[in-house]
Amino acid sequence: MNVVVTGDSSGIGVHVSRLFLKRGHTVFGLDKKESAIQPFEEGAKNYNHFVCDIVDVASLPKIECVEILVNNAGIQSALDDDIRVNLLGSMRVTEKYAFQSSIKSVLFNASVSALSGNEFATYAASKAGVVGYMKHCAIRLANEFKATCNALCFGGVATKSNRSVMENPALWKKIMDVTPLKRWMSEDEAAEWIYFLTVVNSFCTGQAIDVSGGERNCADLFVWN
Repeated sequence: MNVVVTGDSSGIGVHVSRLFLKRGHTVFGLDKKESAIQPFEEGAKNYNHFVCDIVDVASLPKIECVEILVNNAGIQSALDDDIRVNLLGSMRVTEKYAFQSSIKSVLFNASVSALSGNEFATYAASKAGVVGYMKHCAIRLANEFKATCNALCFGGVATKSNRSVMENPALWKKIMDVTPLKRWMSEDEAAEWIYFLTVVNSFCTGQAIDVSGGERNCADLFVWN
């Protein structure tokens, strides 16, 4: 399948692209940074990278016959940029690539913050907006193309950007006290969830799925360093 992955130069995104490549798919990566996929990696001959800004429609490349779209790109800045990138960027990418006859599935990387309201106000609002837009797209995609469309609402993921919290024993204890599974998801696990909902799944659609390790009682707990 032809797969578009946004924000795939680091974090969850690069793991998603690598997983699709290993399983024989053709991947088109979109990011403001250069590619992290090396020529010697498995499946790299089927990888295409474009340096662009997902908010700037004019910078988005022409990609035909998109079958899977993974809206992964996002930021967490406590500024209005969260809404511009996370919500508007995802909307612009989706409108450009999703609504075509080849589409099979669209996936949004939302956040458990979209469901709980926790974290920075602009971040929570941007991800809640993503969930609302996903539901709108799910109706359109089902009606027009019989394609699925869902959002994954991840809790903590063990990415490089989260190391400052993960490596602080006091902050980490606060988080683990409200996380029944007593760990955060790995980037590879996140990629597997994305793969499942876009490739394996054929009937679940319009859903914002909480994948947070059972995270609970966080309404008044926001741990950041």
